[in-house]
Amino acid sequence: MSGCGWMKPGSSSSESSNTKTDADTAARYSHFRNPWHVKKPHVQVHDRHGRGFVRAVELFCGAGGMSRGLVDAGFDVVRAYDAWPAAVETYRRNIGPHVVEADLNNLLTVVPEISALAPDIICGGPPCQDYSLAGRREEGKNASMTIAFAIVVTTVRPQWFIMENVTQAQKSEAWAESRAMLKRAGYGLSESKINAAYFGVPQSRRRLFVVGRLGEKDGFLQSAIATKASAAPMTLRQFFGSAVPDAVFFPATSDARRSFYSADESAPTIRERSIRSLPEGHRYHPADVALLENGYVYSRPVRGGRGVRSIDEPIATITRTSWERPTPRYLSAPHHLDPVTATDTAVLSVDQIARIQGFPAEWTWGDIPKRDVLQMIANAVPAPVARALGEIILERHQGQSVPAIEGRFVDWLVRVGRTRTTAHNIKANVGRARRLLHGRTFADMGHELLALEAASGFDALPKNTKSDLRRALSVLAEFEASKLQKKRKPRRPAVSVLPELESVTTLKQAA
Repeated sequence: MSGCGWMKPGSSSSESSNTKTDADTAARYSHFRNPWHVKKPHVQVHDRHGRGFVRAVELFCGAGGMSRGLVDAGFDVVRAYDAWPAAVETYRRNIGPHVVEADLNNLLTVVPEISALAPDIICGGPPCQDYSLAGRREEGKNASMTIAFAIVVTTVRPQWFIMENVTQAQKSEAWAESRAMLKRAGYGLSESKINAAYFGVPQSRRRLFVVGRLGEKDGFLQSAIATKASAAPMTLRQFFGSAVPDAVFFPATSDARRSFYSADESAPTIRERSIRSLPEGHRYHPADVALLENGYVYSRPVRGGRGVRSIDEPIATITRTSWERPTPRYLSAPHHLDPVTATDTAVLSVDQIARIQGFPAEWTWGDIPKRDVLQMIANAVPAPVARALGEIILERHQGQSVPAIEGRFVDWLVRVGRTRTTAHNIKANVGRARRLLHGRTFADMGHELLALEAASGFDALPKNTKSDLRRALSVLAEFEASKLQKKRKPRRPAVSVLPELESVTTLKQAA
């Protein structure tokens, strides 16, 4: 993510927010519509395991955390953009030469380039400083970059997009406007608040991830994301390790590098010197040993949070100041839940902070100032989280997963008159229909039924089976509509006003 800004064109009044038409929006953003639209060629390449690659373009790429995760998941990141020269340099050094230094204010230059690349997915984390708890939380130039991201997506129209931001962004005016724009363009949205600690990162980092796909129902990926999460958060002890047999040994090339790697992470570049036996009495990198032996770590809190954490829990959200020692002000008034005094804790090194944020051990930062390095680390999307989301998207993209039915569908069917046996049969038919649709859901029921009719293998089914599958999808749509109506139903007041008291009140007001 970068700190560049973009001023949205035009202005809008509050009363027009609910009545804005597609024509109004087209006129407002007519100079950003796609006069350079090119028909996307069918591009499908595969890796050596036979997985289909998805062409990705990343905006606000920063140092490359999201790209690293998507590449690990099997994506082909063909272009990345950022306005910060230091971030572009770091990305190019560690990921590849396809990164471009560009001001994303200049959509008239960037959009035709992206459109010509014909991406299957556009991803990125627009600058979050205007929403962040660590910032002023006032919407300004950075917040408007969320709208710029939506303009790029709705103009290029890739099948998928991923947007990451702080959770506070979900309540912002910029996201409300962007969301409406994306919905009018035909995207179904899955909005998830993801804690990185449940996706392979020892850090309690909650962020908003919005995954969109053309033509889908809202919430189409929620069940898959929930299934991907681990049962318990990753702790610092689990991440840094406490026993040599649980690790793989690759001799470090310098004292600044580590020699042990988890079996679940990428190994460093293999060289001739890598083929060595584990030396007797070998210990972890001194900083890791100090952390594990101490058992506690201090991380500068944001807005009055807890500063001291045990290594048997995740650390707090990584920020630019996470490496700093406790200040006299904090020591004079420590958090009441700190398990030990802050001065008795271990100190995180920049290397440890980078690894906690998901950057591989072999990642190099060059001669960039320490402050900038820490800012890039704090801004990044942790690579393991991006990898997990990428794997979820690839599985759905290739029809290898189907969305679960959320809610008590069988119980609802029984309440409206079906027998429990019939209800289970209907649920099974929904699963069968969704497998024929390769996991697709559709915002429009007519489109969903037409897609089912066109699905491979549907014509060969018996007539009664076809009818059962169509009916199952229709009944599911009724169930989902009933859930929406229940949510929209106004709540009754906690204390009802008796009619006679209500009349007295009215008379008093009239007097």
